[in-house]
Amino acid sequence: MKVYSSAEIIKGIARGKDSIIRYVYKSSYQDVRKLILSNGGNEHDAQDIFQEGMIKVYQKITDHTLQLNCRFETYLYSVCRFLWLNELEKRKTSRRENVPLDDLLDDCQANNQIRENAELKLYEKHFNELGKECRKVLNMYFQRASMEEICLVMGYKDVLITKDKKYRCKKSLMNKIYNNPEYKRLQDEIHLAG
Repeated sequence: MKVYSSAEIIKGIARGKDSIIRYVYKSSYQDVRKLILSNGGNEHDAQDIFQEGMIKVYQKITDHTLQLNCRFETYLYSVCRFLWLNELEKRKTSRRENVPLDDLLDDCQANNQIRENAELKLYEKHFNELGKECRKVLNMYFQRASMEEICLVMGYKDVLITKDKKYRCKKSLMNKIYNNPEYKRLQDEIHLAG
């Protein structure tokens, strides 16, 4: 694998060069994944945090606010580490001491039918508020289609763009749900029931 300098990586990311972006994933993802898996995270957390880290770095590059005093890979790792520490802090201070929303929404064995229906309605309401493209991407993702399959069906340029789109759509959906007062009420009920 060809090795790029930090300057080449930054220039390549700014120009959206696929070869550079692929190189960054190949050279940096495993370290970030290892960090997250060894600190209470799972595969999805690793993918999401790495994607979020790439977006933050891209924004800094395009805003011309990126100042490197280390290798690019080290900087990206630090950004992802910071994002993960923030996420762990949010989870720790959250009053929710139960399963994540994703699991609640997927859990067909919920013991309270009324609450289950309320959660499903909440999910459906916000899912239907998403744009057509996001709904299609997430439907395929939730049905376990691979990123390659989604890329092909949606006609995206490559898998990295597909992952980015999936990440943004899922983040948008979860933010809508988490910010709904009804969600907080449901979480309080679950907390009291537990």
